Amino acid sequence: MKIYIIGGPGSGKTTYAKKLSAKWCIPHFDLDEIKWVNGGSQSPYNQKRSPEERTRLLNDILTQNNHWICEGVYFQDWIIPVIQQADIVLILQTSTWIRQYRIIKRSFRRLFHFDPPKYKETPLTLFRLLRWSQVYDTKYLPQALAKITAAKTKYHIIKRRKK
Repeated sequence: MKIYIIGGPGSGKTTYAKKLSAKWCIPHFDLDEIKWVNGGSQSPYNQKRSPEERTRLLNDILTQNNHWICEGVYFQDWIIPVIQQADIVLILQTSTWIRQYRIIKRSFRRLFHFDPPKYKETPLTLFRLLRWSQVYDTKYLPQALAKITAAKTKYHIIKRRKK
């Protein structure tokens, strides 16, 4: 089984992917790990990987695993192989308010060191993430759906309302 889980920031992609991964014993891959260089706690996710390195890492996942769950917000051209190879794409739709609540909660947990930082938490990064989340459904989701339907990959929209 090959599954791609996509949704806006704070929609629950990672949580859902981890649950499916544990239930079905399928490896889970966070595409942030492919897009961004993770330099540890000193410089987490502050620098994008080169397109060549990103392609190589993604290709390794897709060719070395018979089953996988990939999750991320991504729909740009570099992600097309994931969409094309997926047996199904699960699109998580959560209300903007719930996503923004989760983003703020996660940012504060990271800022006060309850959770490891994924990127350098600043008021500006929080503001950008909240703004991105606000326009995700109207600006970015339609672009993702266009790529998914163009690839003729089956997809299912999961409407999540839990806080």
